[in-house]
Amino acid sequence: MIYKRGDIVLIDFPFTTLVKSKKRPVLVIKSENEYNDFVCFQITSKNTQSKSYAINNSDIANGDLKLQSYVKYDKCFTLNSELVNKKLASVNSALMEKLKKLFCNEI
Repeated sequence: MIYKRGDIVLIDFPFTTLVKSKKRPVLVIKSENEYNDFVCFQITSKNTQSKSYAINNSDIANGDLKLQSYVKYDKCFTLNSELVNKKLASVNSALMEKLKKLFCNEI
């Protein structure tokens, strides 16, 4: 399966020490390339960070998120598709455009 912009996937998200990981959802912001890498934002269920944006039911194009979730748009990550456990959902293009503007305003 090729992961595309707007997909929400569950991955073994590595901690910054790269020693451990935890299953977490991420939002694909740049589709998978020929090396099976994609760029993503982390998703959290905690609304404690100022640089996060809520995903509402109206933002979901297909699939489901079990908890109220927030995209942490202040930093992005490049990950390999081998880390993906499964695809959870996809979001619509309107949310992706909003997140793009928020991210670009950070740099």
